[in-house]
Amino acid sequence: MIPKVVTIGGGNGQSNLLHALHTYFKKQIDISSIVSMSDDGRTTGRLMKLFQDQLWKHLPPPWDLRRCLFMMSNSPKKDEFQQYLETTIEQDFSIDHLTILEYFQLVGAQESFILYLKWYDSKIWDSILPIASSVKGHKVGNLVMANLFHALDDYHKMLDLMHQILQVGAHIIPVTTKKAYIKAILGNGQVIETQDRISNVAAYTSGIADLQLMEDSKHAYQHKDVFAAIKKADYIIISPGDLFTSIISNFVIGGVKEVIGKTDAKIIYIGNSTNKWGETSGLTYLDFVNKIEWFLGRSVDVCIANSQKIELSPEERERFQSHISIKGGDFLYLSEGEKAELHRKWTRYIEADLLDPTTLYKHDPQKLVRVLEMLI
Repeated sequence: MIPKVVTIGGGNGQSNLLHALHTYFKKQIDISSIVSMSDDGRTTGRLMKLFQDQLWKHLPPPWDLRRCLFMMSNSPKKDEFQQYLETTIEQDFSIDHLTILEYFQLVGAQESFILYLKWYDSKIWDSILPIASSVKGHKVGNLVMANLFHALDDYHKMLDLMHQILQVGAHIIPVTTKKAYIKAILGNGQVIETQDRISNVAAYTSGIADLQLMEDSKHAYQHKDVFAAIKKADYIIISPGDLFTSIISNFVIGGVKEVIGKTDAKIIYIGNSTNKWGETSGLTYLDFVNKIEWFLGRSVDVCIANSQKIELSPEERERFQSHISIKGGDFLYLSEGEKAELHRKWTRYIEADLLDPTTLYKHDPQKLVRVLEMLI
């Protein structure tokens, strides 16, 4: 039987993991991907606010879903989809003056690509999103998904259409389609609201002690396909990513923790190669594991950690730590004391050279798959 694998996460860590699984495992596994839906920052947040203010409805954030969809694409136009969907529009036109096809044309899409889209459904591509605001600064992919959501008036139909058009070789599932705004409670009692502030903005005076849904998101419940995917899973892989905003944000959604607690699936956690100033300042690898287990309500079966040690010059370290994904953090490695504690907890750990030599913080897909092949 083909192993059934569920991945959980968000951001670059989740999409990078899916790229690895899709590229090297091909059809050897059945993949479902549960994607965090707490994003509210940058242009995604702007588009969500425009939807709420002008159309009076909640737009579930498209950013993480978009990246996961094209990472798993089997379309002959995959490279073009990735290029165009990820491109930011620089021209200043009003959203309510443009069709979906015109978004693509603004970023230089070739006529052959436009004809490829029209082959699916020429009418849907002519839809216009009735929002009075500029397209400037927005990524094409976010606008496309928002437009399709409005045109179809059904988020599930929009996702189904995106799966079909991109010929997605997996089931990409939003953890919820309800409002899922989060807040972090620090150890000193300070409260930081919204994903963007927790991850990118807040000045921390203490570590994060708890993560909860905000008051207007208390009723966020798991998407109907989350339960089915987890129930049939043989393996649940928790992807690398921002600990609270990309990973644990999934576990505070109603029903997710409970269904994972009842499954017999083996849980594999791919640990981050670094921590990050603010959200995970000072946390060790074992701290990451313990936090996940606390919010998940069950033990992690296998932990995968990077072992490659990098020596950086002062100039290289300054550039490395200035990256938005690091923000002054540093590399994480398993200490001997942490290994002993994991052993005491009956948690298997695997150390391997996982670093992507270009970024020094992402996992190299091929290196990661070599480890996963031993487990799946």
